[in-house]
Amino acid sequence: MVEAKIIQGDAIEVLKSLPSNKFHLCFTSPPYNVGIDYGALVDDKREWELYYDWSREWIGEVFRVLRPDGRFGLVHYLSLGDARHREAPLLRLERTAADVGFRHHGLAIWNDSTLSKRTAWGSYCSPSAPYINSPFEGVLISYKSQWKKRDHGPGDISKRDFAMATSGLWNAATVGRSESGHPAPFSEGLAKIAIQLLTYPGDWVLDPFVGSGTTCVAAKRNRRNSIGIEIEPKYVEMTKERLKFLVTRSWDRYDGKVDKGGGL
Repeated sequence: MVEAKIIQGDAIEVLKSLPSNKFHLCFTSPPYNVGIDYGALVDDKREWELYYDWSREWIGEVFRVLRPDGRFGLVHYLSLGDARHREAPLLRLERTAADVGFRHHGLAIWNDSTLSKRTAWGSYCSPSAPYINSPFEGVLISYKSQWKKRDHGPGDISKRDFAMATSGLWNAATVGRSESGHPAPFSEGLAKIAIQLLTYPGDWVLDPFVGSGTTCVAAKRNRRNSIGIEIEPKYVEMTKERLKFLVTRSWDRYDGKVDKGGGL
């Protein structure tokens, strides 16, 4: 049976409570520090150095809870038009991951096929002050100790998706804010690519910033066990409902247990 558990709480504190060397994959997209209103419990507009200090702490805990052959997929901006910031966030986070022990494997580009054309040009058709607005986000792929997985089994990624995923350009749509009920909805298609490319069915997947539960939903659909962490109670409840809805229409029967503090 596939287990999907949602734990309500601060990501770092919950990570500290999880056992070492458990997870095969951590796939996550943390708050981007651009002022999005996630709720009263999330500060998404810190000084950047404070943001990176915080990131070092949770990334360090992710390193601990991954298995020796565990993989880490981190989604963040490649470029950011923020006067407070002087470097690409994902590149800084790559250095942070390396500092805590992760080894670099590769960088994929997420092409969100639902994005509309952008019109923030800056000085239009003039070299005066043009604005380079990248529509892409990066997926940094790292690993703990060894890239080759110790356990073997049948993979379930299609030939088409495998070719696309290994090309480094991941095409995946997301849903709108009004449809998802979350201010920064994650792409289930993106999570599916990472889960099928980097894990076997039955593996354990972790998302410390699960939001409305998309990573856990993708894991469930694809026969992986998962744990998601979310600090805002309303998104925990949203995830519970999504997973319940999924169970009633899934080919396999969910047999998870309720966890103290919220979970399935």
